[in-house]
Amino acid sequence: MLKKIVALLILVCVACQTTKIKNDSYRFSSSVIELGCIGSSMLSNRENTFEAKGLPVLKNNVRVEIGVVPYNRKLNQIYKAKAKYNQKQTKVAFIDSLPIKPELVTIKILDIVGLVHEINSDYNSDILKLLTDTQDSKIISSLAVSLSTDEIDKIRQSDAFYLTNNQYQKYTIALYKEGKKSAIIDINPGTIVAYQVSSFCWTKTARGNWIVADIVNEKNKCSGITKHKMAEKENKKSLFDM
Repeated sequence: MLKKIVALLILVCVACQTTKIKNDSYRFSSSVIELGCIGSSMLSNRENTFEAKGLPVLKNNVRVEIGVVPYNRKLNQIYKAKAKYNQKQTKVAFIDSLPIKPELVTIKILDIVGLVHEINSDYNSDILKLLTDTQDSKIISSLAVSLSTDEIDKIRQSDAFYLTNNQYQKYTIALYKEGKKSAIIDINPGTIVAYQVSSFCWTKTARGNWIVADIVNEKNKCSGITKHKMAEKENKKSLFDM
């Protein structure tokens, strides 16, 4: 009975550390994160934590999806709580009784194939080694951020969005309109309200090397021939077994 009560309390605490945005579940924490960063994730009965380990080099832009949604009471409480750790955090004027609410922006990696190609490329050999050595690393695949009204207006005037890597260890969001770059948005960690985590799926090449095959929501299973964990290397038969 006691175990059931403890398990129930853990579930309640975990639920308090997540929220729904556009029917998707997002975590929130005080961890310093960035869209596309790779690291170790932990969801406990106390708090969400994400320890960033590295950012893949992006020599090609990766398409992202951006949505604009209104704030709600819970999101506002989360954002205000994070302000304790960041005195420079932009203030949000949320009043629940007013019909027009401040808006929140969701940024989600859309081009999974493109990101997988970048991770498997030679210039990300150190990232791939980290993934193969740990086998439990995750990636930040979506963010909910609080942007200025000016930045939200620029998003509404654009028709395509890309995650870009124009300087070392730093990503930005490039906005395009009719095939031309129209603006750049720099995502400050202090504006991040919540995030989503995804897992890696693996497959073997013809030469027997393991590479990333897919990136899926952490609650989803790998599909097809891809695997969530790399199989242990087969023991080589000795000459005496021939």
